[in-house]
Order: sequence, then C-alpha cells, then structure tokens
Amino acid sequence: LLKLSDEQWDLVRDLDLSMFYDDGEGYVDLGLDNTFEVTDNGALVIPDDRTWIAIDGQIVAYYRLETTVYGDTYTITGRVPALLNGERVNLILVFDSTNEDGYVAGAVYDYKNEETETIAKSMTELTDGDKIDFLCDFYDYNGNYDDSYLLGEQMTVHGDMSDMKISNRSVGDGPVRLAFRFTDIYGQTGWTQAVTK
Repeated sequence: LLKLSDEQWDLVRDLDLSMFYDDGEGYVDLGLDNTFEVTDNGALVIPDDRTWIAIDGQIVAYYRLETTVYGDTYTITGRVPALLNGERVNLILVFDSTNEDGYVAGAVYDYKNEETETIAKSMTELTDGDKIDFLCDFYDYNGNYDDSYLLGEQMTVHGDMSDMKISNRSVGDGPVRLAFRFTDIYGQTGWTQAVTK
C-alpha cells in the first residue's frame, strides 16, 4: 500500500501501472496501463493478480495514451507496438463507456525509425489475412535497454478487426516488477519504488 493524502491526490492528473516480466535473462517491458485500486482511506494498492492486456489470448505490450472524461462518459486510448504485414505500426486500442472490454480501432504506421521520424496520423483498418507480430522492448537486469523483440506468436486476422477480443490474462510464472507512474497537474512525472512479485 502507498498512502497519499487528499492534497496529494488533488495534484495527480494521471496514474499508470508499469509491469516488467522477468523471463530469466532480463525484463520484458509490458507497458503502462491505468489500472489501479485505491482503498477507502486513500491508499494505492499494488495488484496481486499478475494479469495484463491480451489480444485474442496473447499478452501484448500496451501503453495507455490518453484518457478523456465528459460527465459520465469516458474514452481511454492506448497503443500496442507491432509489425503489420512486416511494417512497424501501433495498434490502437479503445476502451469507452459503451465498450468497457475495449476494441481494436485500427493501426497507425510508425515511421520514426526512418530518417524523417514521421509518425502517420491516419488509421488503417485490419482486414482478413493480415499478419501481426507483436513487439516489446527488452532490458537487462541493470535496467539498460537492449532492443525490441517479437513477443509471442504471429497472429493472423480472421474476419475483420471487430472480431479481435481484448482481455486480461496471466503473464505466467516468472517474477514481475511493478511500479506506478504519477503525472501531476503540471505535466511532471514521478515513479514509485518498484516491487517484485
């Protein structure tokens, strides 16, 4: 538990959980998700369930991008790094008031590894037969970035992207390192100490 006062909570704009999975050689970065639980007295709970976002049953690296709230409605968007038919993209996931379990909204091509560092703004739909290879960043035990690697097995889209199911699944038996990232109302970020479970 991490106890925050009401005054401290008032300064928090965003809160995201970070999960790194220990595969025996280093840490797989599974991303940032705005999933958290707070006790009645304002304490932040480190989760015990060891689950993460999966697409059609396969664990993916997921990074929340934005949360928008209007009254009783909300929209949460996030990205999943991948290769779509061999080209680097970010799959865009959307969770909202009418689709609480989320859906794959499409793919945005990611050209930032090329000379122009241009990131495409338009969304591409996934269609029947598309091949998806999920990507993840990998770090050594000293926290140094190693490279991006394929995560899991190649996936083929059957039907269209509306048939793809988002769920939470167990990440496996290996240890995980968890930490929370706070973003305050001034846009500054800070991290809690990592906990291994």
